[in-house]
Order: sequence, then structure tokens, then C-alpha cells
Amino acid sequence: MALELRRLRLLDVFARAGTVRATAAEAMLSPSAVSQQLALLESETGAVLFERAGRRMTLTVAGRLLAERARELLDHADSIDAELADLASGPAGLVRVGGFASAISSTLIPAARHLARTNPRLTVELQEIEPRDSTTALLQGRIDLAVTVDEGDGTLLAPTMAVLPLASDPLLAVLPAGHALASADRIALSDLAHEPWALDFAGTYLGELVPRECRLAGFEPRVLGRFSSYGVLLAHVAAGRSVGVLPALALDAAEGVVAVPVAELDDRRIVVALRSGAVRRPAIIAVVEALRAVV
Repeated sequence: MALELRRLRLLDVFARAGTVRATAAEAMLSPSAVSQQLALLESETGAVLFERAGRRMTLTVAGRLLAERARELLDHADSIDAELADLASGPAGLVRVGGFASAISSTLIPAARHLARTNPRLTVELQEIEPRDSTTALLQGRIDLAVTVDEGDGTLLAPTMAVLPLASDPLLAVLPAGHALASADRIALSDLAHEPWALDFAGTYLGELVPRECRLAGFEPRVLGRFSSYGVLLAHVAAGRSVGVLPALALDAAEGVVAVPVAELDDRRIVVALRSGAVRRPAIIAVVEALRAVV
């Protein structure tokens, strides 16, 4: 049985996207071209890969199995190509790195600056990506590695993913500089039960974690602002309009605010996530080493 990688790539996209139309949009092909290529793949395998109901297609058990194996094979093939290129020239080419906002400013930009000096043939492209979107971006091939948060929910446990530890980042209460608790060594979330709050947007890592922890502490936070920019959130707190919770990485050079440890909040675990087939690439190794050096 001879299988073409380009058809396996379409199967991988279809397994994630769920429809021929969505697969065509991601692969920049027409829906009819995608349908034709998937039909050819089915013919090549001699197995029934799809159940068809009108225009709708879903994967059979055999189709899901082939999609899983295809993802591993594609990662391995991509890794071989990259390793051969790196052996010929040393770490070189483009590495796309995703990260959340505070990691970009504190870690990714210094690492990219370091790599520009030490590996001038290597180009690092940075993209801001929410932690909860990192796995999807990796599996879709939009980025090569992600600096993200391991929330312990299994999101990063895909069989074709590798996770490398990077750093531990405390979550801290952020208070206006003149707040009555600003000089405390440590506080409880319940100490802030009657304060107005600033939060990240719903659906984001902190936008979900902070209200959940507040409820566990026995209160619903009264929200006066929602901001995706940590700088804007800090300005809101500094103006005396709210309190908040932010990671230590986000507090570099913050003015007019005080950060205080919170008894109930664990440090968040910062990791590097990547497709397992890329672990041995010299270019990827160089980027990971630079990130660890900065941390």
C-alpha cells in the first residue's frame, strides 16, 4: 500500500476541521479537490475511511486510526526534512514561536534578540497566542513551538505533542499602591471580597481562573473592567478603580501598584509545547535553549 503524504495531510486537517469545506479553506483548495483527494486516499488504503450521508462525511473507526497514525508520520517526515536542512547549514530557517502576552515581552523577545546574535541564519517569528489556543495552533502547523501554561487539564497530552518545563510563575494580587493591604506579606482572596475587580476576558486562562478561585473563596467578584492588555488592567488598578490577579511575568516595571502573594493561588507552570517530531531539530533545540537561558 503506497500512501501519498499530501493526501495524509488533508486527512489530518479533515480529522480536526470536521468538514470538507473547512478542510478546503485551511488547505487553500476547492471542496471538490479535497473530496477527490480523500476519495483517492480511501481507494489507496482499500479500507472504508468515511461514512457518507448526502454531502456530509465523517470518519469511520478505520479513518480515525489512519488520521492518528498519519499525524505521527507527518511530524516525523517534517522533522527529517528540517534535520537534513539543519545538518547542511546549522540551525537555520524560520521557527514560528507562539506565546501569551507577558511571556512575549519578558522571555520571547529577549530570546529572539539573543538568537539573532548567536544564530544569524535562524529567523524567529513571534505570535501572540492565548494558552488555550496553543495546542490547536501547533496541531494546525501555524506555529512550531509554543510557550504556554500547563493548566493540568490534559490539553497538552495529545499523543504527538512534547512538553518541556520552562519556568514557574507566581500569581499575585495586584492592588493600588495606597491600598490598606498593600504592605501585607500575604493575603487571602476573601480579603478582597468587597473590592471592585478587573479581569481578563471570559474564556481566557486568567479570565476563567480568577472568578473560579474567588467563588471557591466564597464570593462572586464585582467586575468593573475586563481587559486583554495587562498594561491597561494595571493602569485601571493604579487609578484605584479595581484590584486584580496577574502573573509575576506581567508586572515588570509596573507603577502605582503593589503585588502581594495570595494564599490560595498556586504558581502557574510555564512550559514549551511542540510537536514530538520536532524535538530533535537543531533549530528547535537552539530556540528552547535560548528560552531557558533567558528564564
